[in-house]
Amino acid sequence: MKKQRTIIVPKDKNAENLLDFDNAKLEQLLELQLDESNFEKLHKEGIFDLINKISKTNIDDYENESIQDKDKIKKVIDELTVKENFVSTELKENVIEIRKLFQEALERGVGVYFYF
Repeated sequence: MKKQRTIIVPKDKNAENLLDFDNAKLEQLLELQLDESNFEKLHKEGIFDLINKISKTNIDDYENESIQDKDKIKKVIDELTVKENFVSTELKENVIEIRKLFQEALERGVGVYFYF
């Protein structure tokens, strides 16, 4: 069975509060869906290990996790910006999309949520 993995950024604090109780509506969220293949490729490339190291989280298979600290979000953005230049063309788009979600979270004053 293929597992869908989602990275979510609420559009505002109200949506973030609703997300905590699984009551947020789709239109209140920014989402990136990763299929099993893309997740595995990003994992093997070390993208999630990089995010884990910076944010001191445990984003991994079968883990739900969030990053809400503004400084950690900024550091992840910086590191992903550098990493974009060193990943394969195939993964570059996904890395850029993940970085953009972190940027949105920073600008909106919310966290980044991983449902894996």
